[in-house]
Amino acid sequence: MTNCRTKIIIQVIALIAFATNFAFAQKATEGPTAEPERARELIDASRAALGLKSTESDVQSIHARGKLKRLTRYVSVQSPKVVEDKEKELPGKIEIEYLFPDKFRRKVSGRALNGEGYSYTQIVNGLRAWRNPPLRAVSSNTDRRVIDVEDFERSKEFQARGSRQQMAFYALGWFLKDLPSFPLKYAYAGQLMTYSGLAEVIIAQGPDGFQFSILLDPQSKMPIALATVFVQAREPAVLIDSPRFFDRRTYIGTVQRARQERQARRKPVMRYEMHFRFSDYRAVAGFLLPHTITTAINDEVVEIYSFDRIEINRPINLRKFEIKPEAE
Repeated sequence: MTNCRTKIIIQVIALIAFATNFAFAQKATEGPTAEPERARELIDASRAALGLKSTESDVQSIHARGKLKRLTRYVSVQSPKVVEDKEKELPGKIEIEYLFPDKFRRKVSGRALNGEGYSYTQIVNGLRAWRNPPLRAVSSNTDRRVIDVEDFERSKEFQARGSRQQMAFYALGWFLKDLPSFPLKYAYAGQLMTYSGLAEVIIAQGPDGFQFSILLDPQSKMPIALATVFVQAREPAVLIDSPRFFDRRTYIGTVQRARQERQARRKPVMRYEMHFRFSDYRAVAGFLLPHTITTAINDEVVEIYSFDRIEINRPINLRKFEIKPEAE
């Protein structure tokens, strides 16, 4: 049975395509131009703390490789009468190749809760961006089985936007900078208490609804996290978790119980805060880079990226940024 909650989390984290206003933005009453000088001052202080001022111009490329771990809570329906709340760690891998300023490749692979494997790559090459393999287009017609040209183009652009925003996310998270092809506006929101602790909060806004808050440690000015929000009715992960059924009646009863659990545990539309927390800073080519990125939704950890290797100026094959036939 499809694990809806895991698929939602995978898509949200993978695309980072949120178009809502972040809670901290309420403090910046004048919008993205509020106190831009103070925002830039704090960004410069943070970059200095990371050692970026003197070495950044020497960075032409970055290659990072590591492991990911998804922490999934789900409802295990084993029979019409046996239901358990469970937790499971789902392993995976991540690889990022970045050739500045506008070539980017991010490959993620792993396993979903139902045991199915998945693998996808997000690529940006100048003005072009895509996801390979592409997500299935969603129909906008009354007959959901019909996919028209507009549905396909809309899905294609959504995935391209997600790839561009991923590129911007890592440029901001690792180097506290925006890109020529993805300019950002900054606003200072003040010193606030957040899910990731007390922080100096800077709002960064970019094209296509891109909006994150940069959270800096008030003392060291080191980046604590990037944060954003999404509004969603989150459906619980309900898995029929039985190795075999001895009769049709038990099977039908188990399916019905799973449906009941899904209905009973579904949460209404709510606003959630998603924090990407940076830790395990290590020196790489003269400056500090976080080697662990922990994703938490309303302070519940759902994913951890642990990079065991980050290399600067390693040669990258340009063919990796080309469009493959299945991505067209």
